[in-house]
Amino acid sequence: MEIPQSPRAVSPVVSTILLVATVVILGTTISVLALGVTDDLNDAGPVVGQSTAEFIGDRSGADDQIVRITHIAGDSVAVSEMELVVRACGKATRLINLPAPTTRTASTPTYFPFDEGNFQGNQDLLSEGTVGQSWDAGVLHEDTTNTFAAGSSFEFRITNGACSLAAGETIEVMVVHSPTNTVMIDTELTAQ
Repeated sequence: MEIPQSPRAVSPVVSTILLVATVVILGTTISVLALGVTDDLNDAGPVVGQSTAEFIGDRSGADDQIVRITHIAGDSVAVSEMELVVRACGKATRLINLPAPTTRTASTPTYFPFDEGNFQGNQDLLSEGTVGQSWDAGVLHEDTTNTFAAGSSFEFRITNGACSLAAGETIEVMVVHSPTNTVMIDTELTAQ
């Protein structure tokens, strides 16, 4: 006696392939959820698509090197989420706790751009500011928009006594988005 075969039956090869595919998909989904693989993924930081960096003349006659960074294109970034890393003359420092507080001297209308609370590392590399020196801290100062956006800029001063840059020597400047630890700007300037 012959057993009749149904025209709807699935062959053993096809059923095995479907079973293996189902097990792989379930295993992958469960392992991602159970092992927390996605916990290590961070949101991407902001992107500064284009920027310029330049040495500008010292307006106070102190012969310090003033560096200006200008945001040309890309995402806007809250200054409170930024840090600056500066390397020159074998030294490195970070500007932190931004925006810097507004410190105005009684004797002159000069704002001191930074104070001791804004430095980490070699504090003598960058100037805190003294009476008679002037430069535009720009968006790094608390009395501005506090947003590093296209068209905005900031300056800082390399202290001449702590780091005398001769022609051909370089300074590296990085602007870091601190919540994501993303380097938004990494530039190297050469002294003239």
